[in-house]
Amino acid sequence: MREVARRGYADLRISEVARRAHVAARTVYLHAPTKQRLVQSALRGRAEALIGRIERWRPRGESADAVLGELIAMHEREYRAESVLLETLVDGALPREIAALLRELDGVRLAIITHTMNDLARHGGLRIRPSDAIALAHALLSYPTWRTALTGPGRRRAPRLIYSALRSALL
Repeated sequence: MREVARRGYADLRISEVARRAHVAARTVYLHAPTKQRLVQSALRGRAEALIGRIERWRPRGESADAVLGELIAMHEREYRAESVLLETLVDGALPREIAALLRELDGVRLAIITHTMNDLARHGGLRIRPSDAIALAHALLSYPTWRTALTGPGRRRAPRLIYSALRSALL
């Protein structure tokens, strides 16, 4: 996966993957007969692990403020832990079948955001309609937004800035 992130999908060579893994190219081809299958398999394994962690996430806090903070912290933690995977998927230079993993991840993320915002609304924790809260949280917590926030002028302050923006709009 590092090779895809470093070189890009188009410039990835099976021979280079084999060399870095200290195996013969034939060994790589035994596991994946094409470059697309090799990349898809590598990314799918990481994506499934990330999906599992996101699906298992549950807020521990009682207050709306604490729950929102935990939701943002989870997104930050997962983005930082899987930045190579997410950058590779967000890049846009992958075949459609592989890029579909990003939509799958986004669907799971949206489900968690939806569940969390609906819970906050049921407990009277939102100032705006749940559908608007979901849309805003989904936009501000998306992977491309995290990339822009963490690599732009906000850098380390980005999670705190996103938290402040969501808190002032939602709670």
